[in-house]
Amino acid sequence: MAIRMSSIQFMYNYKKSLNKTYAAQQKLFEQADGSKIHRGSDDPIGYTHLMRYQFTDNENTQYTNNVNTAVSWMKNSDNIVSEMADHIKTFARKTNQAANSYLSQSDSKAIAQEMDALVDQIMSNCNYQLGDRFLFAGQKDLTQPFTKSSDKVDRGLAKNLDAKQAEFFRDTQGDINVSLYQMLTLESGDETYYLDTHTGYLYSQDFVDTDYKDLIANGYNSITEVDSSEYAEADLRISEEDALDTVESADSDTIVAIANGKISGSTDLKIALKRIGDSEDSDTNIAEVASATGLSESVIKTAISESENVAYFRVSDYFSNQGIINDTGREGLTVSIDGSDTTLDFVTIRQNVVTYSGDNQHISMVKLNGATDTASDIVNLTGQDMFGNDIFDDSYSGNEQSGSAMLNNLLAVYEKVDAVDAHWLTSDGVTLADVAHSTLIISETTMGARLQLYNSVHDMLDNQSVVITEDITNVSSTDIAELATKLMEMTTIYNLSLSLGGRVLPQSLADYL
Repeated sequence: MAIRMSSIQFMYNYKKSLNKTYAAQQKLFEQADGSKIHRGSDDPIGYTHLMRYQFTDNENTQYTNNVNTAVSWMKNSDNIVSEMADHIKTFARKTNQAANSYLSQSDSKAIAQEMDALVDQIMSNCNYQLGDRFLFAGQKDLTQPFTKSSDKVDRGLAKNLDAKQAEFFRDTQGDINVSLYQMLTLESGDETYYLDTHTGYLYSQDFVDTDYKDLIANGYNSITEVDSSEYAEADLRISEEDALDTVESADSDTIVAIANGKISGSTDLKIALKRIGDSEDSDTNIAEVASATGLSESVIKTAISESENVAYFRVSDYFSNQGIINDTGREGLTVSIDGSDTTLDFVTIRQNVVTYSGDNQHISMVKLNGATDTASDIVNLTGQDMFGNDIFDDSYSGNEQSGSAMLNNLLAVYEKVDAVDAHWLTSDGVTLADVAHSTLIISETTMGARLQLYNSVHDMLDNQSVVITEDITNVSSTDIAELATKLMEMTTIYNLSLSLGGRVLPQSLADYL
């Protein structure tokens, strides 16, 4: 049986097919922008991959921007720090020159003026700005970090320990070229003392400068190995005459026991024997002792030899903070020396001081996804990084790190050069200038290593961007040749559909179409 299709149904089917052809044609036209995926329905699986690749690309772009900003920041910082290091190196050279005792006062004054200008230039570099941000202020980068006082103030004078002194008094193998090991200088009348803020011990100047070497010669590697009570009654300045009296009045059996190594006590007698052995007239003194005690000279010499491991000075010439320092204050401290209270005054130097107003917080610019690495993501240097710390701003002095320690030390050196104090410059000034330079060089090296790391990451991110772009292209790009063929094919079909419709549809409907 034949089925008759109404003109309305025929027209509906025709229009539906024509619209479908038109939609296919428009979809092909849409791909002319080079992408075959514009919505999830175009290719659900491909669209999922595309979203993931685009997210990775955005992330890679952000890391690249971070790295570019960080590299710019660090390049500027590295250039400024390098310039500061050159200025401090020149300052150190001037310090060595000023330490020459043969210079005239006018020559020292001229060098001081040069050093003052160098410090001003270093201060200017410290406050360098990139745009409106200060490079060396930590996270307080909108605040000027370094300010030099307009007036001079009294600042403590530190005693810098050399390598041997640092090893003995601090029991450290640290490098004195990059670290400061210091004591505070005090005085009472003509006597000078040094206070170790780490232990609270107070030492005489002679003991720190030279006498401690006698302990080293007798087998003590550090002050912590010394039992001060063993020598508490021994006289530091025992005379040759007192030593003779002590030995001549001693029990001969005790001297024999010492000679045979059978007695560990009798510290005073051992010290007296050692003093006789060290005396210029030792042979004469030994003969007198032999005559007085009835012992042979060989026994006396053997007893002296057995006493060589005893220091004949008083180790208690340094004073423990426990029960010996009675009072401390800004002006000085009161101590008991030989049973008498003595007030010691802090030795000061009048100088300008630099104040650091930044903080010690670092700026981090993340360069890679994954675990955060704050150590390698740091892109800035703070005052503490560049100028280290000294005895005036460490925890043992009750202060926090100031961020301007080495700058203040340079100002102290300048004042001593201006005062033509060649002796201090030789013993302390040269060390301060050298450590200031070494501290800044370490910071510069650290910054250079991070800059190199960020440059390496930048190259990696560029390579990664190429890979991501290739992935996006593979999943979403259009084959232009294939698109052109399909578009021509679909356009032809659409035009044929229009032409065919104009022939088979009723005239009124064809006109309508």
